[in-house]
Amino acid sequence: MKILIVEDDEDKRAKIVILVRQNFSDLEIIEARSFQSGLRAVEEDSPDFMILDMTMRNFDKSPTEDGGRPHHFAGREILRQMKREAMSIPTVIITQFEEFGDDENKVTLSQLTSELENRFPNYRGTVEYRHHIDAWQMELKIRIEGIIAELR
Repeated sequence: MKILIVEDDEDKRAKIVILVRQNFSDLEIIEARSFQSGLRAVEEDSPDFMILDMTMRNFDKSPTEDGGRPHHFAGREILRQMKREAMSIPTVIITQFEEFGDDENKVTLSQLTSELENRFPNYRGTVEYRHHIDAWQMELKIRIEGIIAELR
């Protein structure tokens, strides 16, 4: 079974990968580091399920490139593209933000969660990531276990 982790923050992605490896050693991990590489991985790598950041850079960072501007709703856009292409990949959102967008486009995490629940049948919940609090790890582990059980 393959899991795709789409996350542009190196430290956060590394912690998610460690959690998956320690608890689900039989999963093949695919990593994507931006909105564009996430879209590409969804289409080309055929993951069974996905952990998806909401706000991320448009392109992968490199020593000479900064990855472009942050895309506040990159995760929602990936879900939208998957729905348009009739791809039903169970997806957990993981985010460290309480609000998304700016000015007139600003929404709270609660508002965004409600929208995702109503629009995307493959959405399997949101985990609030806090680097200094370990609760996110147990919540993510439980969500992954639920998806694995659902896929078997």
